Amino acid sequence: MYSSNRQFEAGEKHITRIYDISALILMRRGVLNFFEDGKYIELQPGEYYIQKPNLLQQGIKPSNKPNYYFIHFRGHYSKGGSLPLRGRFDINKIQPLIEKLDKLGDSSELLEKEKVFYEILIALKESRNLTSIPEKIRSFITDNYNKKITLHDISRHVLLSKNQTINIFREKYDITPHQFLIKMRLRKASELIISTNDSFQEICYAVGFTDYSNFYKEFKKEFNESPKDYRNKISSKQLPK
Repeated sequence: MYSSNRQFEAGEKHITRIYDISALILMRRGVLNFFEDGKYIELQPGEYYIQKPNLLQQGIKPSNKPNYYFIHFRGHYSKGGSLPLRGRFDINKIQPLIEKLDKLGDSSELLEKEKVFYEILIALKESRNLTSIPEKIRSFITDNYNKKITLHDISRHVLLSKNQTINIFREKYDITPHQFLIKMRLRKASELIISTNDSFQEICYAVGFTDYSNFYKEFKKEFNESPKDYRNKISSKQLPK
């Protein structure tokens, strides 16, 4: 339907909307965050994400000056689809295709644009097999955030020393594995706070924290408000569908 580059200004938020077509986002720099049907989404450089149509997207807090390429399209989804809605990609393979799509311009035949779009989807599918050590660490934390995992568990998973694990992950993501684990738990907690009526203590333990006072302190530091105030604020901003 349409494609272009998008650069956020400092302090800019994702638009709040219900959009009737899909959007493929290819992150290049910065961090993009938004809520999608109450679920918190945070996209890092090298990640792609497909926004499905007719979902409520909300920009609650400013994003960190993201730069990304987006493609609006109409598509069909199935549980047996081979391309996940979210994943990582090889920018060296995707960037030439982005440039190829841009060069076609508005006067090109739709079939030509669709051909390049399918080439991009195929490249994204192939990128799923390119998993680096930092990505293995990230996946391990993402899959086990609600369990009692330690740096020892993570380093053993990737067959590295604890210091190597910290350094290689921080070099890639500018954050330690422990800091990422805390942020992951807090993101999941924020989703549960606005999508369920569970108590804050129940949510605390469900996402892997073992001490409520520590959860409360970390949550307030991350979101600049208590879990109760966060739930009340998000609820008041929900838009009718």
